[in-house]
Amino acid sequence: MSRLIKALVVIVLIFGGAGLIAASYYFAPVIEANQRGVVMTGDADQGENLTVLAPGKHYWFISGYNPITTTLACIEISEKELSLVGSADEEKSGLLLTSKDGDSIKAEFVAWFKVVPAQAGLYLASLGGSDADKMVTEIITTTAREQAAYHDAGTFYDGKVQTDYLETVKKDINQQLASRGLELTIFKCNKFHFSDNLLKKFAEIKKAEETIEINKVKVKAAAVAAQETEEAAKGRKMAALQEAQARRESVIMASEAQIIAAKNWVTAEKIKAEVMLVRSQTKAQAMQIEAAAKVFAGPEGERFLRYRIADSLADAWSQRNQVNPASGEMGLDGIAAGITSLSTPPSEALMKE
Repeated sequence: MSRLIKALVVIVLIFGGAGLIAASYYFAPVIEANQRGVVMTGDADQGENLTVLAPGKHYWFISGYNPITTTLACIEISEKELSLVGSADEEKSGLLLTSKDGDSIKAEFVAWFKVVPAQAGLYLASLGGSDADKMVTEIITTTAREQAAYHDAGTFYDGKVQTDYLETVKKDINQQLASRGLELTIFKCNKFHFSDNLLKKFAEIKKAEETIEINKVKVKAAAVAAQETEEAAKGRKMAALQEAQARRESVIMASEAQIIAAKNWVTAEKIKAEVMLVRSQTKAQAMQIEAAAKVFAGPEGERFLRYRIADSLADAWSQRNQVNPASGEMGLDGIAAGITSLSTPPSEALMKE
């Protein structure tokens, strides 16, 4: 009996083990490529004892999952597109935004999000069975409107802040989704819609700016023209000063020329007077000579001339020998001998010396 029981137990164990292995093989969960498996032990809402399984087939007790003590949940990680509208009335034109200056703008946002594969457990713990689409839509709507309130409508219209605005909104949204295991992968705006009144306002602003630019150009041109006029006036003034200086120099040069001419005239007159004086003296001498010639003409005149010559020679000899003829030192013979020596031509020997 005991042998039969033992045999039965062994048979049951063998078949039970074989059945368990077969069940583990045939009933093992398969996680698809666009999914992640989250093995939960206990309450998933607490986020405790969560294990993320990669895509593939996971056998019982081998991969860490067993259907007795744990629960397996498959989480979709594919990207999902959101339809961002504020209400049913806004569906065709997009999400309504309010700018810093109080104007209304509608934006056609395009948003895609997904569960971060490595954070599938965090996603399950934070959201559980709630609607992720609704939660992400609310976060995007709130953040987009909040960031729009920091900019004027005109900056959206001319495109100055559109890129920075979208990047800021996306970064802020991802900071909020990170704690939930989610990620915003795409966030862009296909088009911003502006009301007719707002477009009219932009047109008026643009026209005013163009008018301002035109006036700036006119003011600049007027300033340039004024400067050119001033430069021309300075040029005319400088020309007048130069002309006056030239006239002044001309007057000075003319005065100097007159002074030089006057000096030359005085010199010329002086020379003329000297010439006339010389001519007069020459004429007087000629007249004296002529008169003397008339006086000394004839025998009496010749005798008188000889006397005058002798007298002149006696004076010359006395001066040479430093003798006073009136003192009588040399006597008449000495004077006659001196006169003879002066009137006699010198010899050739003396001339050679």
